[in-house]
Amino acid sequence: MKELGSAKKLFPEQLKKQIHPDQLGFDPLVTSPEFSQIMGQPRATRALEFGIGINQAGYNLYVAGEKGTGRTSCITNYLQPIATCGNTPNDWLYVNNFDNPIEPRCINLPEHQGKGFLKNIDELIESLLATFPAIFEHPSFLQKKNAIQWLFDDAYEKAVAIIERSASSKKIALFRENGAITFTPIIKGEIADEVAFAKMEEAERDKFHQNVIELESQLNEALLELPQWQRDLNEKLRLLYRQTISQSLKPLFDSLQQTYQGEAGVLIYLAQIRKHLPRVIAEHLGDANGNEGNEPVGNKRQLLEGLYKPNLLVCSGSESGLPIICESNPSYQNLFGQINFSPEKETPRADFQHIAAGALHRANGGYLILDIEKVLADKASWESLKRALREGKITTEVTYSEGAFGHSFSLKPEPVPLNVKVILIGPRDIYYALAQFDRDFDELFQVFVDFSAEFECSPENLRQFAYFLHSKTAESGVAEMTSAAIALMAEYGCRLAEHQLKISAQTDQIMEIVVEANHQRAQCNREKIEAEHIVQTLAAREQRNARLRDRTLEDVLSGTMRIATSGHACGQVNGLSIIQVGETRFGSPMRITATVHPGTSGVVDIEREVKLGMAVHSKGILLLSGYLCGRYAKDFPLAIAAHIAIEQSYGFIDGDSASLAELCALLSALIDIPLRQDIAVTGSVSQLGEVQAVGGVNEKIEGFFDICKARELSGSQAVIIPATNQVNLMLSSEVVEAVKNGKFAIYSVNSVDEAMGLLTGQNMGERSFDGEFTVDSINHRIINQLSRFAKLTARARLT
Repeated sequence: MKELGSAKKLFPEQLKKQIHPDQLGFDPLVTSPEFSQIMGQPRATRALEFGIGINQAGYNLYVAGEKGTGRTSCITNYLQPIATCGNTPNDWLYVNNFDNPIEPRCINLPEHQGKGFLKNIDELIESLLATFPAIFEHPSFLQKKNAIQWLFDDAYEKAVAIIERSASSKKIALFRENGAITFTPIIKGEIADEVAFAKMEEAERDKFHQNVIELESQLNEALLELPQWQRDLNEKLRLLYRQTISQSLKPLFDSLQQTYQGEAGVLIYLAQIRKHLPRVIAEHLGDANGNEGNEPVGNKRQLLEGLYKPNLLVCSGSESGLPIICESNPSYQNLFGQINFSPEKETPRADFQHIAAGALHRANGGYLILDIEKVLADKASWESLKRALREGKITTEVTYSEGAFGHSFSLKPEPVPLNVKVILIGPRDIYYALAQFDRDFDELFQVFVDFSAEFECSPENLRQFAYFLHSKTAESGVAEMTSAAIALMAEYGCRLAEHQLKISAQTDQIMEIVVEANHQRAQCNREKIEAEHIVQTLAAREQRNARLRDRTLEDVLSGTMRIATSGHACGQVNGLSIIQVGETRFGSPMRITATVHPGTSGVVDIEREVKLGMAVHSKGILLLSGYLCGRYAKDFPLAIAAHIAIEQSYGFIDGDSASLAELCALLSALIDIPLRQDIAVTGSVSQLGEVQAVGGVNEKIEGFFDICKARELSGSQAVIIPATNQVNLMLSSEVVEAVKNGKFAIYSVNSVDEAMGLLTGQNMGERSFDGEFTVDSINHRIINQLSRFAKLTARARLT
């Protein structure tokens, strides 16, 4: 390294991590090997293995990390082989509870048997429609029915025959009409009509009436047991009816019971159907008296299906194994299911067949992946989810929105037993907040899976990265990438991570570049995505998002924003900032000025005074006073009034990355020593004068380089960065080339003295054993000036 004022000038090869295709260890013709961990996530992999492997209540998982790191796809891919080897969960059905219809029962069947049970019930219904009322027209049934009816009719006829003979002996005829018995006199061997009856003598009529009274009395006495006969008849008919139904149902249910032998829930339900059917058959399918009802067959079928056909809540899919459900909209209804209404407009109703499954039902026995931010958006979802995990059952309830239609109804389905591994995906701050403030959270989510935002750029990780991109392109229908293109994407990953030794885990953003590069490839009619397509894609993306950057550059070049890139000035230096709006992120220089005079107000942050300076920026300014006291004012009080401002800044300022530049401007103003304006400065400062790392160093350097390039590179222009930021450099090829050709430079510094030495071109001076700096050095001049200010301030107080 070449030294100038102790600042170190970086070589071109230090400005960027270059990855050669040979470093990937990748062969597109070789099947992707089995890697032992999720790409670059050894800690997360071990935590995931533990959380998935332990089968105890409360060991659900919280997967933390940055958005875009592919956590959901990584978790899904990790679970897939585990789920494939697992036992497929049972099918779950809701059935009618005939004793209490508002509390439907749930039953389960082994995998893939739910649909078969529904088919069996459909066949049962068709058999019922074919059997009833046809069975009541069968000769065997009619013969038994007629035999019972004959006994009643015979007893009745015998009783009436006795009365009829008695009436005949008294010349009275007995008539039976519509079940009623009447008497009429017989005159001259013929039944008297009304005219003949009117011509009878009064004595004869009186005698007739007296005889009728006697006959009716005899009739009543003879038929005194008629109601009992009728009851006996009805009871025998009902018994015959029940026996006939039972005999008809027996073969239908025997086969079903044999099919589902050992399935207690199904057998109980079949027994309940068999018990419930006779009344339904009597009321709707025809009875022993031959009444078939007025309902069409379609209505009868609908009635039977509504009563007896189960609601297949969860059915095993065509693929065996444990379910993996990723619910993207975890509202209460989507998680716990909902109770729908029947389509009737006048009297909407809800029963067991209107219960719809939720994600918890579908994931039962397997894995449920949820976005915690979306779950927390619905308080009812979060509280109900915790209750379900705590109690081990899924309770589906009528929500307020479902009941707010002006129709009150009550349905309380039997809860479904729950056995699921819930995996929450979200940011770290929500995890820490829940762990601190939610008493149930630590009990229910005991496994923390922490995904890193970047991973080491090791040979093994580079190899896995290459195969990852190769497989992802195949899955996405994107053309194959050459090794050179993959190597360039690895460099882009280092740029996203802002680190030469790490690759960003932002796989979503990396794949966006690949997809756009595939478009560039298609435009060129190439077979594979090559490195040049990656370069074109990055350039095109930068150009699309460069409107604000270009506008800022125009303002600088036109003089609207005063940024100098040549010459010297006292109390003025070029700082560097980051501007980010949406996807647009670029570096922009800012002119920092300082004024200093004797006083007691200390270092005043003008941005803070006007409430534009945020907390971290204000902290950086306050540290400057600490540095001045500790470095220079140990033998006298610090008596200065300094004002620092970021010129032409009209928005909020945050961060301490400008504190090095602010301190350099302050020291320059203090001793009236000019600073180079062709150098921009970034870095934060400690009270001990150490220069500390900052973020966005690549964008900051490129932002100042763009302005210098637009004004023509002089060869003297440069940027000062903290030495600890050297490993973060992943600069554009244009900047690296300019440094290589001596047109631009990057300097790294460890201390304020190194930065000031470069900016002033003068000796900073070294402190001797007696505590004094080299005579006429910058540090010596600073101490003398501060000492003079202290004397002037003390003198002013005395006067």
